[in-house]
Amino acid sequence: MEADTEPVKVSGVVLCLLALIWFIGVPLCFWHSLEASLEFPEVDSEKVNAWTTAAAVIFIAAPVLSTGICVFTRRVTGAWIFGLIAVACVVFVQGSVYMNARQVELRRPPPPPPSGYCAEYSGGDSDCPGG
Repeated sequence: MEADTEPVKVSGVVLCLLALIWFIGVPLCFWHSLEASLEFPEVDSEKVNAWTTAAAVIFIAAPVLSTGICVFTRRVTGAWIFGLIAVACVVFVQGSVYMNARQVELRRPPPPPPSGYCAEYSGGDSDCPGG
């Protein structure tokens, strides 16, 4: 009977460690990201992106690994809870990545007009060729 409870004990310890990593690691990475974004006189955007990516990886990986451990050790309730948390984390990160890409797209300058472009204005003569 002792051999059957050993994986359950080890998995419980691993689940606790993953929870600690999740609750401490994500805020710590965001703190370092904020700290890097407030550096003076120049912001190191690579450092900010690295810390933000690390936070996103921990934010998703810990619940996914916890779900896998719960499924492996047949903890049905834990698997459902961690699975729902993992899905929520993935949706949140994907939404923030989409919003960031959308903001970058909106800030992009418009493309230059094609060569030979001539704007006609109403109320006067047209200086454009062919018009």
